[in-house]
Amino acid sequence: MLYRFFPYYFDEAQNMFLPVKFKYNRSYTSIHEEYSRGIRSSVERADKLALHGACQIDVPYKGVWGIFIDEVLSPFYLFQVASVVLWVTDACYSYAVLISLMSIGSIIAETVENRRNILKVRAMSAYECTVNVLREAEEDSLVAKERRRAEFVTMSSTELVPGDIIEIPNGLKMPCDCVLLHGSAIVNEAMLTGESIPVLKTSLPFNNDIYNPDNDKKYTIYSGTDVLQGRPVGDSKTCALVVRTGFTTIKGSLVRYILYPKPSKFSFGSDTYKYIAVMFCISVIGVIIQLPRASDVETVIFVKRCLDLITIMVPPALPTIMFIGTLVALTRLKERGIFCISPPRINMAGKVSVFCFDKTGTLTEEGLSVYGVRTAAMTSESQSRFGSFYPSVRKFQPANMCTDQEVFEEYKDKSKSLMIESLASCHGLTHIDGKIIGDPLDIEMFNCTGWVLDEPEVGGDDPDGMISTFVMPNEQQKNYDWIKEPDDRLKPYQIGIVRRFDFSSKLQRMSVIVKNLRTSQFRLYIKGSPEKIVELSKPESVPGNYSAILAKYTQKGCRVIALGTRVLNISYHQCQKVSRELVEKKLTFLGLLVMQNKVKDVTPSVIQKLQEASIRTVMVTGDNAFTAISVARECGIPCTCLLYTSPSPRDLSTSRMPSSACKKKKKKK
Repeated sequence: MLYRFFPYYFDEAQNMFLPVKFKYNRSYTSIHEEYSRGIRSSVERADKLALHGACQIDVPYKGVWGIFIDEVLSPFYLFQVASVVLWVTDACYSYAVLISLMSIGSIIAETVENRRNILKVRAMSAYECTVNVLREAEEDSLVAKERRRAEFVTMSSTELVPGDIIEIPNGLKMPCDCVLLHGSAIVNEAMLTGESIPVLKTSLPFNNDIYNPDNDKKYTIYSGTDVLQGRPVGDSKTCALVVRTGFTTIKGSLVRYILYPKPSKFSFGSDTYKYIAVMFCISVIGVIIQLPRASDVETVIFVKRCLDLITIMVPPALPTIMFIGTLVALTRLKERGIFCISPPRINMAGKVSVFCFDKTGTLTEEGLSVYGVRTAAMTSESQSRFGSFYPSVRKFQPANMCTDQEVFEEYKDKSKSLMIESLASCHGLTHIDGKIIGDPLDIEMFNCTGWVLDEPEVGGDDPDGMISTFVMPNEQQKNYDWIKEPDDRLKPYQIGIVRRFDFSSKLQRMSVIVKNLRTSQFRLYIKGSPEKIVELSKPESVPGNYSAILAKYTQKGCRVIALGTRVLNISYHQCQKVSRELVEKKLTFLGLLVMQNKVKDVTPSVIQKLQEASIRTVMVTGDNAFTAISVARECGIPCTCLLYTSPSPRDLSTSRMPSSACKKKKKKK
């Protein structure tokens, strides 16, 4: 059965209806082992199609008359019809005609608006394409069945069912939710998230973590997203396992939310009904008071006057007037470039008392610019100190480091070399049509190094041939053809990104495992919040004046990112299986990357207008507290000293800023 387009089945054991779901909640390794060959028989496929339904989001359309009848059958309009009939029998033709025209106009306008919205939803949700699906040729003989070969066949996306293996080519708009099993892909999720930055999706690793399509976003390609580039590994194709179809997908959930929005507990609507109920009760009381005089007039006239009293106390034109008011407000908003998909929310906007803003990209400019770096170096076995502030890192390594082995050996383990390697490799950037794409912070960080990003074709049995992303100094790329000469024994100075641990707001960090092709050494590079990186670093590698240096830049409103590293004595295959908890510890603190994020020119004026309207303004950010205070002060948002520092809502601990953090700012002001 279907409830709001979501399929359910009746479980006799539990004596209840349960949602129909594909069995994907198992370990990554089990998914590879059990589902990598797709659906093996037409019978199994037919059963799944009957259970899950077609892979399409088909929103039903009632037609104009169906929408019109739904509007007319509204209690308010039925009351208006009764009132108009009463006024006509009482010879109040002008008032009856006026209310009738207003009501008809209101009904027609609402019908047209609802029809337009339904057609937009249908156009947005309906989609069908051709896909290549892995199929096994069915034979009658047992021998042939054991030696059955699988191949890709072309079919309509509406025939997809959970368990199918599909190919992910360039330019495909995903008709379903699926998890990548082979290769990687770059997708655009703007339709679902609103973020225009392409996202890199990688294949599901082989480990015992339990897969969940809602949590494991880096392995899952969602319905409605555009595949900008599919990247196969070796001779195999970029393949994915279908896990959800139709209304059970992320896109389907959004459509269901549009069709069946959550009821908002807004007092305006309930107060309207309370008002009508009170006025109706008053009119009934008036009728009761007039009952003793019923014998003095004709019964028909008395009934009309009683009903007139009810129509006067309960205004029939109220819904029409409210709709016209909302329509006028919508028109005024559209003239200012503001669009509303739910007109009833306009009434709620007048009750807003608090505005919460994200900092980066909302109050401040989208892009960040590198202000400089501050490296840390060991002065002894038990002590480290910060070096000078460097606005640029491009001269951290000598130009002949790529071609002179002696120079390379001298500089390879110095803090400056490790710092520039971490800036060049600790990111999630990729190439599309010769252009580097990814997080703006990562792009700015990488560009400041002057290094080059290379993504060669992946293949072969050599582990180095399985590395899909390399970074190298610009000088190395210039001498790349010379380095490749057979009689030259000097290996290229390239850093291969073997594995990425994506950024987690909960963990406050991201990291990469890299391999230096010249030294064949594996190393971990990590970046994140200074507090978290210092916590994971060896105490002797953190300079004693770390807090003072950090406060110096955060009080200027700069965004500060800490970097660290660690040598790993593991193999290529161990890199693919090791957990981040085992490698992200005992780090050597490398230093700080300082970035500037300027406040938008319009931000102070907008904040001032909100405050003049007695609306409280709040800035929400995960940045350092001093940075937040500095930006808030620049925007005109009142500074507050109480901060929630615990990531867990069940274990929130409050900590106050240093005693005079805000007071000093006020004195300077």
